Amino acid sequence: MVAVPMEQRSYTTGTKRFLAGCSILLISISLYPLSPAPQIRPSIHARQVLEAYRRAYPDRIESVAWQNNDWVIQIQGELFYWAQGRLLPESHRERWQEYKPYVFYLYPDDAPAPQNYTAERIAELERIGSAEHQMNGPDHHNGFRSALYGGAKRGDVERNLVKVRFLGKTISVHAMIQEQVLRIDERIRGFAKTDSDVAQFLTNLGSIGGYNWREIRGTSRISMHSFGLAIDIQPKRLGSKAIYWQWEAERNPQWMLVSQSNRWAPPEAVIKAFEAEGFVWGGKWDLYDQMHFEYRPELHEISKLYMIFSTLQKYGIGGE
Repeated sequence: MVAVPMEQRSYTTGTKRFLAGCSILLISISLYPLSPAPQIRPSIHARQVLEAYRRAYPDRIESVAWQNNDWVIQIQGELFYWAQGRLLPESHRERWQEYKPYVFYLYPDDAPAPQNYTAERIAELERIGSAEHQMNGPDHHNGFRSALYGGAKRGDVERNLVKVRFLGKTISVHAMIQEQVLRIDERIRGFAKTDSDVAQFLTNLGSIGGYNWREIRGTSRISMHSFGLAIDIQPKRLGSKAIYWQWEAERNPQWMLVSQSNRWAPPEAVIKAFEAEGFVWGGKWDLYDQMHFEYRPELHEISKLYMIFSTLQKYGIGGE
């Protein structure tokens, strides 16, 4: 079965309004457990998400189309249905309730402000951070990510890896981000010549990790490190600062209320260097991971498309 590219379909006026304004059948995507979850959660439409993927991975994604009463994305000949945010092959699309939805969100400009959390928000973070919540419930169907990143098994993934020198360390990463990582390295080294905070950051570097075939701690889900698409940076010394929410939770039941000033963080220039190449920083998540950067260019594209669609909707473009 071949998905029909969207530009080849004809639409009724009502459908055009639906596509342009995104004013009906909006799907609120779960922002947990990985995102910062803003207090007002925007609705992100299925087409926005899939188009964001197409823009982020033009060499791998062939088309996005409306087919069989659902949005479909085609990755090198293989079709995946939106299926309520589960991104499933046709053989599994009717069983969507068995799977956990993927996490999509508008990547924020700033890290969250714990002092502004409501009592309800704190209780929610306690719930989703519990070991019981982390382990129980359905998991993602991994077919979509395996098709996108090129491997479902360890041996397949490792054939995609390359070794790069990054900030004086040798790490393994997915070949698709080799050039991005080298540009980040060059940019950070350039900043260090004039920015004392960046220079000090490089001096205090402890370890840097890239590819590592493993599950996300406390879950059965495969980490982005397992695809070679994440980088962890740790300093030689943390002092008394928090760096990862689960480590902090082992000693502090109010881990979510640790102020930003008491969390270790790379300099802003380092964070921006990563973001400019399609990475997101785990310090902007409520379940914070201050050392963690992962390649999620689709999230940056979702934010861009959301602004475009919202502007169209605001001015009634596409409506009758």
